[in-house]
Amino acid sequence: MKLVRPMVRSLQPYVPGEQPKIRGLIKLNTNENPYPPSPKVLRAVQAAVDERLRLYPNATASLLREKLAKLHGCAAENIVVGNG
Repeated sequence: MKLVRPMVRSLQPYVPGEQPKIRGLIKLNTNENPYPPSPKVLRAVQAAVDERLRLYPNATASLLREKLAKLHGCAAENIVVGNG
């Protein structure tokens, strides 16, 4: 893939360490929150979600790329947007 620099392609993937199997243990090393969000947060998230959530996003992310290009002073064609 030509979009990825050789240095990036040569990087080794992160391999997570073994996770303890102790029941009830709060694992701080994995950035997991053992507590659920408050009902107020859940209501706010539900209120923020609209009809668009059920649709796939713009495949080319054109609006995002245009805004990023303006922010960074380059052409939208020079920006690649992906997930993951």
